[in-house]
Amino acid sequence: MVTDSGNLKFSSGTGGGLFQANEIGAVVIKLSGEIHSGESTYDSVGSDTVLQELRELEDDPNVKGILLEINSPGGTVAASQEIFQELLHLRKTKKIVVSMKDVAASGGYYIAAAADYIFAENGTITGSIGVISFSPNFKGLMDRYGVSMRTYKAGKYKDMYSPFRDSTNEEDDIINKQLMDTYRTFVEDVAKGRNKTVKSIEELAEGKIYSGDDAFRNKLVDDIGGRREAHAKLSELCQYDGLIPLFEKQLTPFERFMMTFGANFMGGSSAKKVSLLLSSPVLVILPTWLGKLPL
Repeated sequence: MVTDSGNLKFSSGTGGGLFQANEIGAVVIKLSGEIHSGESTYDSVGSDTVLQELRELEDDPNVKGILLEINSPGGTVAASQEIFQELLHLRKTKKIVVSMKDVAASGGYYIAAAADYIFAENGTITGSIGVISFSPNFKGLMDRYGVSMRTYKAGKYKDMYSPFRDSTNEEDDIINKQLMDTYRTFVEDVAKGRNKTVKSIEELAEGKIYSGDDAFRNKLVDDIGGRREAHAKLSELCQYDGLIPLFEKQLTPFERFMMTFGANFMGGSSAKKVSLLLSSPVLVILPTWLGKLPL
């Protein structure tokens, strides 16, 4: 027993019966894993997949709200920004409530900031409003063993992220400017989504990590709770008498099998994805402690 919203199929969930053509309800969307552009996988969040789901729900008049469950340490800047902007647009016609799980930091918090209301658990790790860029440097190791790398380029800065040489002061200035521009946008977007002043968010940013309790005290989240509390709040915001029916994306038997036995069957673990992310010359928004994990 399912309902269609565009190409998406949803089955009935907590708080309601079967979703009929004329029935009012809300949809649960789960964002778990690192955030990146492209399609979602079993253990990561692809912005293309999420945007398609949100845009199909936008045109469904019976979907009054979205319960967004976030369990993500962050990811790439552009993907997080895309989802944030789409949610902010969707908030004009739908009510959006976030339920944070183990972690909703950096890009995970960026996305959450677009919601009408945010719940975190006491032990949730969140915040980390900051931007970081990684580039390995093998020069010392190569010098030790007498190895050199010849580089041919057209464009003075084409090898700016090269791992085979030290960066110049001028290149460091360029990268730092890029980071600060992105950081400023991050802070401004959070302030916009949370209806706060930029100054108040700046004081809480700088990459600081908060527990759910700390985030609540600092008004980065609105309340402490999980799905039950988020469901009740979403029902209230949607002006629904009682608990609004919740509908979740229907998984195929194969998808359930993959979820049970893990994404390693697909040839890649989360650790490998993060390792690749950290070694790429792209801006990412992740908690600083993630870089210290044994990937």
